[in-house]
Amino acid sequence: MKYKFIYTLLAAGAVAAACGGGKRDADIAEAAYNYCMATSVYDIDAAEAYCTEESARKTLQTARYLMQFVDSAYIASDSPVEITIKKTRQTSDTTAYAVYHKTTPIKDFTDTVQLRKRDGRWLAHTL
Repeated sequence: MKYKFIYTLLAAGAVAAACGGGKRDADIAEAAYNYCMATSVYDIDAAEAYCTEESARKTLQTARYLMQFVDSAYIASDSPVEITIKKTRQTSDTTAYAVYHKTTPIKDFTDTVQLRKRDGRWLAHTL
């Protein structure tokens, strides 16, 4: 009986090690959080560090253009921002998704951001 318990523990440990997505999930969540937070506080330059080149070229270039029309009083009224990563899911070696919840005085919603792995880093991919 004692050995059966030990074998069960060893098997559970092996399964946990094989699934071991802890660091991977943390890396995905961190990348998603950093991108979502930067865009939520309207810091386009900071967001660029957390997204793919394609996203920077298309999405953030458009955001930079539109920022000239956003009233600074609106930006101030949309603070503080709280971002919570609810769940991550890696669908391939280079693609993942993160579900996040955003709360500000103006908005309260849940959405998903896609991430791509480039040069060993997870980056938001928002085309």
